[in-house]
Amino acid sequence: MNTLLKNNYDKLLLAFALLLAGAGAGWVWSQQPTINALRHQAVAAHLTGKSHDTTTWHAPDLTAALWAKPSLQSHGAGWIYEVFTPPVIYYNTLAKTFTVTPPQYFGDGTETVFGLELLAVRLELYRLQLVGYFGGPNNYVAAFVSPSVAETLLAREGRRFDGLGLTLKNFAVKKVLIEHNDPWPVYDVAAQAVLQDEQTGAEVTLDSRARKFTDKPLAVLRAPGGSDKPREVHEGDTFTDETGTYRIERIQLDPPEVVVARQVPGLPLPETKILHPVAPGATPKGNLASQKALPAKKNLPQPTTEFATADGK
Repeated sequence: MNTLLKNNYDKLLLAFALLLAGAGAGWVWSQQPTINALRHQAVAAHLTGKSHDTTTWHAPDLTAALWAKPSLQSHGAGWIYEVFTPPVIYYNTLAKTFTVTPPQYFGDGTETVFGLELLAVRLELYRLQLVGYFGGPNNYVAAFVSPSVAETLLAREGRRFDGLGLTLKNFAVKKVLIEHNDPWPVYDVAAQAVLQDEQTGAEVTLDSRARKFTDKPLAVLRAPGGSDKPREVHEGDTFTDETGTYRIERIQLDPPEVVVARQVPGLPLPETKILHPVAPGATPKGNLASQKALPAKKNLPQPTTEFATADGK
């Protein structure tokens, strides 16, 4: 059988090819009616209905409209953006900030500008401070003070301080190791309070040995007019007197300096200057009536905070 296939292989292949060609020709012949019907079928869409009616277009009545005056930006006066006339922005290398005030408006950083005196630049105190405690283990009562509350606040774990957005989650008195260069260990007793801050959602730890600060810079200014009461300001704060409106543009901690802009009525641009701290022992400038000699202060003992322990020591 194998020998027969080998000897007649070419004939068998030819016969298979003729059979396949015949089958294809028969299928094409059977499809001729369908092919003829497709050739004579209309392909253009037949439109019905009436033809399109043209209408006359009337131009709308044009009325003149006035654009409203651009409003000031949140960064201060002068930052006015129009469509085709954006502000000219300058960079002051001393203040390390951008401004729309031309460079010639910047002062030389003297101690007193605009009648203002910079008394201090520091970080803002946290709104609650731990100052001590009462009682013993498992029965501690923590003592707090706040700049916004006159009296001392006493609290146990779980208390919420209304108006401050703080909750005392945990309070403990611990023996803390003090780092030093001597070989023997030195310990200190410290009270620590863990607060839940509702404003930030984070936990804040207060330590009785040190005050708690935020990361927000704060400047203490003596306001113009000879007032002896300092004014605490933050970046972006504004205040007004009879000469104009002041805005705190920037507060820098190191080296301490404050960039102040004053807008005077009638001038198109504010005047911006850099304020440096008043030198120690300098006489406050301002109203002569406020510079009267003050009585010497007596040397009063500094208050101390004592911490009670379980054995009363």
